[in-house]
Amino acid sequence: MERKAGNANNFSLASLLIGSCCAAGSGVATAQSLSDDVTSLSGSASVFTDVTHTRTDRGTTTDTNTEPGLGVSGRVGGTLERGANALVLQYGGSLKTSRDTANGEQSENSSITGASRYTHFDPGSHLDFNLGHTVSSVRNDTGFVVNPSNYDTQNTLSAGAGLRFYPGDLSTLRFSGQAGRSFGEDDLNNQESLTGTGELSRRLSDRSMGSLNVSRSWSEERGTDITIDSAQLAYNLQMKNGSFGIGAGSSRADTEYTDGTTSENEAVIGFLDRTWVTEDWRTSVQYNRRMSDSATDLSLNLPPVFSFLPDTVRTRDLVVSDSLLLTHNNQRACDICDLGVYAEGSLLESQVLGATTHEYRAGINLGLQLTALQRLNIGYGWQGDANEDANIIVDQIHRLSTSWTRQLAEYTTFGVQFNQSYLRSRLARNDQDQFVLRFVLSRGFALNGQR
Repeated sequence: MERKAGNANNFSLASLLIGSCCAAGSGVATAQSLSDDVTSLSGSASVFTDVTHTRTDRGTTTDTNTEPGLGVSGRVGGTLERGANALVLQYGGSLKTSRDTANGEQSENSSITGASRYTHFDPGSHLDFNLGHTVSSVRNDTGFVVNPSNYDTQNTLSAGAGLRFYPGDLSTLRFSGQAGRSFGEDDLNNQESLTGTGELSRRLSDRSMGSLNVSRSWSEERGTDITIDSAQLAYNLQMKNGSFGIGAGSSRADTEYTDGTTSENEAVIGFLDRTWVTEDWRTSVQYNRRMSDSATDLSLNLPPVFSFLPDTVRTRDLVVSDSLLLTHNNQRACDICDLGVYAEGSLLESQVLGATTHEYRAGINLGLQLTALQRLNIGYGWQGDANEDANIIVDQIHRLSTSWTRQLAEYTTFGVQFNQSYLRSRLARNDQDQFVLRFVLSRGFALNGQR
């Protein structure tokens, strides 16, 4: 996320609070229907004011800092479809100006995250292709920050095409190529990669399918060239209450460094995925073992479509990773509430440095529809890092968010948000606490089309 510093006229905390409550949200056109080409499109624009209080533990002393702020934010998301063409998008951003009450220094923070993906797929044609864009917050070193806008921003562009053949009534053979390139801000470096894939799939029954996937990826970052060859057998089954998938194979990586030296690495790869789905809830257990680096992921991973976007993406060298992810979403946890829970643990083994690290994250989100016009949301998230000893967390952050919204009109809402962040670290840096109280006035729109 990009941060820029600048100068502006002084303003008081009282004027900010009054201005927020009296200001009208940025107008956005509203409508009830849309052309048949659009499935759904929604968004909002908001004006907000907030107060941020930060405490930093210096060991023998504690520094405090209070900053009133004023800003605007917006979001847009939706799905547009026409024939064989489809576009899925989700973007959000904000621009905020704040003042340090201790020294009067003025600063501006801006952030944007999101992704979009265009695909062309016609069952009657042999050719398909896609284009994608992702803008995300990236950190390239160990450690978290209490203020998410202090991460760097990375834009990623991807494009690919595939050619399909049908050697039998039940079989499909597809050859494809996928390229990706990133453009980093500040300390980040541009990266690029290309992946060629061959996939032979065969329908085994009305609900099951088997496949053989082979791929070769080329990537370049900071003058280091990496080639990864992979092969994997997979089986997928659609069930009455969900789905099941399993796969196993191997990967081999050849790395050429800037000094001319080379290295070779091999690893067993695979995945296991079980999902349970009902009318009201969805539960998923996913295990994944893979070999990759941040540059290779640019072409291997297409933009997500779109359960949620991660807060930050960490850049890394060539690693073999084992990850286990549990998610549960219940739209009717009770008569007035919905619930979302997730937990993930990852083990990463660097093939370059030989280091072993553990990454953890977990969270819970509870939404309460208090009345027809009022809603309360409570969320908690935790992230932690450990080195070789999985039980010793060397860096962690807790985030707790509470928000109340009141609908003022069909597309207009007023809200109060209180966010807390607690950073605890065994590294050579200071613990921090941050508290943000924010008042938000939003104006939105929602468009729906009939197909």
